Amino acid sequence: MIGKAKSISHISNAVNYAKNKIKAEEICRYRLAGETGTEIAKEFRVFQNLNARCQRNAFSFVLSPSREDGNRLTKSDFVNIAERFLGYMNLSDNQGISFLHKDRQHAHLHIYVNRINTEGKAAKDNYIGKKAQRVAERIAREMNLTVAREVQLAKENRLRRAVGLAHEKIWQQKPDDIFEYARLMDQEGVTTHLKQASNGKVVGIKFQVGKESIKASSVHRAMSAANLQKLIRQNQQTNRNRIKI
Repeated sequence: MIGKAKSISHISNAVNYAKNKIKAEEICRYRLAGETGTEIAKEFRVFQNLNARCQRNAFSFVLSPSREDGNRLTKSDFVNIAERFLGYMNLSDNQGISFLHKDRQHAHLHIYVNRINTEGKAAKDNYIGKKAQRVAERIAREMNLTVAREVQLAKENRLRRAVGLAHEKIWQQKPDDIFEYARLMDQEGVTTHLKQASNGKVVGIKFQVGKESIKASSVHRAMSAANLQKLIRQNQQTNRNRIKI
């Protein structure tokens, strides 16, 4: 599950967006009675007026389970996720409202919370995005859901294997330069994107398999643009020396 967060100042627009989205459903609310974004913003301001120094005085959270998890989770499960999330973020006592969106291929939650509590104290927003992701991963493990970091790691491992196999195969053909290397990799189903400086020098390499991509240096340090070109030159020099002999 992926967790995203930011502090915002225009809560009425945000709530209206979440509420009026196709297939949107409000699943829970806390200490609120209003229906429209304007009405909810007015209720938020009751406590926000106690702390005029805080400009971005509301939180916007998005929690996105994997597509497979989202398809099997019930409304009750999403309510559980929202309540756990607010609890771990220490925001259970603040005003808030949650919407479930199913208009895309994966279900996800939008949660809006007043940063200012009933005592006029503002919740900190330092590194709020990283904190939200950590909490989302914690909840995913507790509920046996897919953890975003594990999904990303599995994807990177698949890409490394695919690129590595293609690299080993075409390396035996001893490409003359980085451009021939890229052409041969393309023939093996690994699209090779070369980033060139204004003088034509290749300064970056990215591999793509299907719709997924990975930097060459993330596959292996030896496959960065500089190192790979160095290895190709060394390979060619070795071949020339063998020919002289």
